[in-house]
Amino acid sequence: MRAMVGIALAAALLALPGCGTGIPDAMREYLERQANPFDLEQPLAKDSIGNVDGYRVFLAGETHTKAKDKQAEKLLVRYFHEHEGVRYLLWETGFGSGLLLDRYLQTGSADELDFYLEQLSGTMGYTQEERDFWVWLREYNAALPDQQKLHVIGLDVDHQPETAARGLSLLADGSADVGEAFAATLERALSGDVQALEELGQAIREQPEEAQAAFGSSYGWAVQFAENFDRTVRYYRGTEAERSSKSNDLRDEAMMANFRFVAERYPQEAFFGELGSEHVIQSACETEFCSSTHNRFAMRLDAAGSPVAGAVCSILLAHTEQGPLLLRSYSPSNADLDYRPFEQWFGQDVLFSLDEAGSPFAAGQSLVNQGTDEGLSTTDYFQKLVLLSDSPDCTPLN
Repeated sequence: MRAMVGIALAAALLALPGCGTGIPDAMREYLERQANPFDLEQPLAKDSIGNVDGYRVFLAGETHTKAKDKQAEKLLVRYFHEHEGVRYLLWETGFGSGLLLDRYLQTGSADELDFYLEQLSGTMGYTQEERDFWVWLREYNAALPDQQKLHVIGLDVDHQPETAARGLSLLADGSADVGEAFAATLERALSGDVQALEELGQAIREQPEEAQAAFGSSYGWAVQFAENFDRTVRYYRGTEAERSSKSNDLRDEAMMANFRFVAERYPQEAFFGELGSEHVIQSACETEFCSSTHNRFAMRLDAAGSPVAGAVCSILLAHTEQGPLLLRSYSPSNADLDYRPFEQWFGQDVLFSLDEAGSPFAAGQSLVNQGTDEGLSTTDYFQKLVLLSDSPDCTPLN
């Protein structure tokens, strides 16, 4: 497989402008000016990210198996909180799971974090690095004044029903007097009964007064939870082949619906998000994991009609290893992105802002394999790139 990818990379490089004569001077000179090496153990200085004018949503696109991602995300969360006033974090976890994680951030209850992580057993999220990240974030948050505290919001479908149910329990008013039928459905849903979680949306729609009593001031969040679980059911009712299809948009659809809900409640807030790299690409392209017809989350965010259209900054976390064919990469693959211009920084951790004034990456130069859809620039896909070199794999918990 690596040999095939290497061949694809070599062919792609031969087809790119300037391959026979080296990197175009304008591109090389721009990157040399913008290269910002950093230490994963030290906070990023102000202006490290470069241009942020007009952006309201900052999305980091990660690979889920590399340890340096979580270190970089600590730096980015801290940077955008301290220098750009971001207080709301958008995470690639279920909407209900996000409720549980936010409770952990606000209270520090180890039981909540342990439960969340236990439900991830068998997934790429069940790692020591994942746990360390949330413990660090809780400690960071605990030291902040109340008006500056961070909150986390899950955007994804709820892959872990028991975690979703525990998150739902945080919305329910246990002392509310509600009708027997609604109370029975809610009680089963809170126990993690998947069928009851499926039925909750219909129960809320048919008995809105009972639901309002049961959830009180959290009623709107409960409605959104139920709508998200409806999408979860739609996603999992498909076959395994359909769920893994390169044209399956249901998760990105759910992410956009959940973001709209959050943006309506916090219309003046800016956001920082962590998602898999495919979700943060802002224009259509064919990659190893996604079809050119796939309507990615960032594409939806940046489209006309979105509350943040034109205000989305995507930050690609690109993992590299030095190797016999210049580079082996993990996000996205060698065949999807030309890393050749960054060769002199291989072996370092470096941040590049690609959207500064006069950037060749905003004026025709594209690092992305566009297939038949030519004419776009790199910054039509993402605006910043963080090169993370020679990262170890994440360590499974226990």
